[in-house]
Amino acid sequence: MLRFIILFIASIGLFNNQFAAAQKYGDCHFHLLDFLQNGEFDNRDGAFPCNASGLMEDGRYFQLPYGERYRRLTGLLDIAQSHNIENLIVCGMPFVKKWAEDDFFLRPKYYLDSSSRVKAARDTDLQVTVAFMDYKKKFKADKARLKKLDQLHPFICGLDTTDLGAVDLAIKRIREYPGVWKGLGELMSRHDDLTNLTTGERPRANHPSLIRIFKFAGQVSLPVSIHHNVAPISRNDNEVKNPLYLNEFLDLLDLTILKESNKNKRPIVIWCHAGISRRIVINDYYKVLDNILDNYHENLYLDLSWVVLGSYVYKDLDNWISLIKKYPNNFLIGSDSVGKYSGIPMELRKYRVLLNALNAETRSKVAYKNLAILLNKSEAQRKLKGFGPGGITLPFNFSLPDKFGLEDLSSK
Repeated sequence: MLRFIILFIASIGLFNNQFAAAQKYGDCHFHLLDFLQNGEFDNRDGAFPCNASGLMEDGRYFQLPYGERYRRLTGLLDIAQSHNIENLIVCGMPFVKKWAEDDFFLRPKYYLDSSSRVKAARDTDLQVTVAFMDYKKKFKADKARLKKLDQLHPFICGLDTTDLGAVDLAIKRIREYPGVWKGLGELMSRHDDLTNLTTGERPRANHPSLIRIFKFAGQVSLPVSIHHNVAPISRNDNEVKNPLYLNEFLDLLDLTILKESNKNKRPIVIWCHAGISRRIVINDYYKVLDNILDNYHENLYLDLSWVVLGSYVYKDLDNWISLIKKYPNNFLIGSDSVGKYSGIPMELRKYRVLLNALNAETRSKVAYKNLAILLNKSEAQRKLKGFGPGGITLPFNFSLPDKFGLEDLSSK
């Protein structure tokens, strides 16, 4: 505990201001949009009837018109520049929160604000894309501004992971906007209360839809991030659960990585929050992750954003530091800021205790280098495979057979 207190004091800058100012970051998990498919944008010029971040007096975001969606990115890029963030994975939000009639008295903004259901948001990726398209059009004559887009890495997330045709929608988005997309995710599997509020079929990691998506991701070298809880939620901190959902995730990795004989077709996987969410209580979880990384360290990265940092890492710092030192190339940090780029700096500051506890080489890997290597490696592989430089472009003759990824189902 004393060690944690000392590190915490250092993290808030009482004797570590130089480190804090110089530290570079990579954000592996940022949502440009929230659960209402809205989000902050740059209104510092006062062009619209809202504050500098896009909020109106009623607490809702102003709806940007055609040609003005670039403002979502100018504000984000300013945050990145002023806080030494070299790369950001940017995605929309795969769900939209419904405002149900029986909750008419409270218009929700977050998925936990009410018991109203959440529904798939198939157009979320279109909103992300138009922000990039508007930006390129707005600054087409400004090479320096256009160059800044290189540090943003848009991922496709609006996929129904219980739909065997979800991979076809991903291909459709890529064809609609060639050269834009650099990955897939955050794809949703088991997610505690969010799963409970979802309408229709509930996802799981080894669902054939996700197997198809992951196989496609490996084939075209798109990194893929997934939220899959390792266990059901507990009623309190003393109710320890077994990792009952872990085998579903391991099935997915086994089918798409270990059983894929061609290493160039194995997907690069980012496990969001390292499998942890609210009210998930697992004993000695670092040991579980150690066993997983022992088998999948070449393809699996652990995203330490959100509750896993406070609920697991900082409660057992020494063991987590040992785990990170054992697998220094497999850990990423992210903000998981939802629709608010202004929240990214605060979320990244939460990692200072952890980063201070690591040696300089490992610290730089976890803070930003691992993410950069992951993204650069994927881009280089796509180019070698003929899928274009930068974001992915699919040739017109690219197609997937209907049985793609369904071999196990066909054999039953």
